[in-house]
Amino acid sequence: MAQTPMSSKTTSRVREITEGFGKGHDVAKYFADDAEYSVLPLGQVHKGKEQIKGLFQVFYHDAFSPASAEVTSVVADPEAGTGVLEFVFKGKHVGPQLGFPPTNKEVELPMIAVYEIERDLIRKARLYFDGAAFMRQLGM
Repeated sequence: MAQTPMSSKTTSRVREITEGFGKGHDVAKYFADDAEYSVLPLGQVHKGKEQIKGLFQVFYHDAFSPASAEVTSVVADPEAGTGVLEFVFKGKHVGPQLGFPPTNKEVELPMIAVYEIERDLIRKARLYFDGAAFMRQLGM
């Protein structure tokens, strides 16, 4: 079934938001003020831009550095307003994380983030990854 120009444009925008955030982590640009970001393996829910910014500050600067997210796949569903990002998180554990002191171990972990997008902003996000593999890589 061929896409209409409107659905193609919508798909493109959902994809752009999903991939844009995955590459740059600009919470102010991509998230709604009252957004929620759930890190499911850790049982964490971060509410609002400030808490979400804090999450990314810890993961990409304080606890792991250098750290990166290598995007491997982006899927956009404009009808559901959903974007799915598959990526590989890489970083060196140099600061406290989850109450554990730094181990200076390298982490390389596949992750999936699902974003619910409304009016060009992420309203809800869910992050999935193998928590046991994460702890093993940290030497726990």
